[in-house]
Amino acid sequence: MPEENTLYLTINLPQVTSSLRALFSPCDPASVRCFAILEGHAAGKIFTDNPEYPTWAVLQEAAFGSLYLAGDIQPLLLHQMVSNLRLAGDVLVGMMPDDPRWALMPASPDYSGYTLEFTDCEPERPLPEIPAGCELRRLDESLFKQIVGRNMLIHMYGNMQQALIWGYGLCLLRRDELLCETFAGPASNGIIEIGVETHPHHMEKGYATLTCLHLIHRMEEHGYRTYWNCAQQNQPSITLARKLGYKTEKEYRLVAWSKNDTT
Repeated sequence: MPEENTLYLTINLPQVTSSLRALFSPCDPASVRCFAILEGHAAGKIFTDNPEYPTWAVLQEAAFGSLYLAGDIQPLLLHQMVSNLRLAGDVLVGMMPDDPRWALMPASPDYSGYTLEFTDCEPERPLPEIPAGCELRRLDESLFKQIVGRNMLIHMYGNMQQALIWGYGLCLLRRDELLCETFAGPASNGIIEIGVETHPHHMEKGYATLTCLHLIHRMEEHGYRTYWNCAQQNQPSITLARKLGYKTEKEYRLVAWSKNDTT
């Protein structure tokens, strides 16, 4: 049964209907994450007024706390939802700067900035050679315990097993030393997101570019288009995205309300 609230219901994935899914727009920023939740490929919460005949719906992704809005949402409802969700963690909202739904938002966010999303990666890019003494290995359970991003992936997917089912990782190793890790996922509508972590002792050696290019190539072989997302102030990530060959850049506004720690 749905979890009841005075203003909204929290529903489970089997209760997601085609009518509810149709409320969300694939044109919204970071929509690949939104639809991955609706498809059961990523963890999150789903709120609505009526799963069978919804007039509005809101998703919150587990990994970052971002909200995705759809339908006729009233300000009172959204303010109450943000207030409630802040008791458990940070709450983020990202939309294009001219989106009229900004008028619905609570005042005085704790953060206001901009995020870039990159699409349309250039085809047929040459793959760099793997350095002597190194190898690329697909992420598995044994490597998962070593990667820097393991906690984030567990939050995003719910557990390690789901991350390995719905995502695809590549690790660059020299013998047993992990140099760089890159991960593809979540995915939806034929698009898959790419992320990377280079270990602190091995930065600025070109490992992120090498590992990402090989991962992008594998994802394209599987029929995916790839997607990159990073904060406007994350200049290394922006530089890497451009180096990887992404041709289209879009900027959107991101605001956040920090966890309301009342204890």
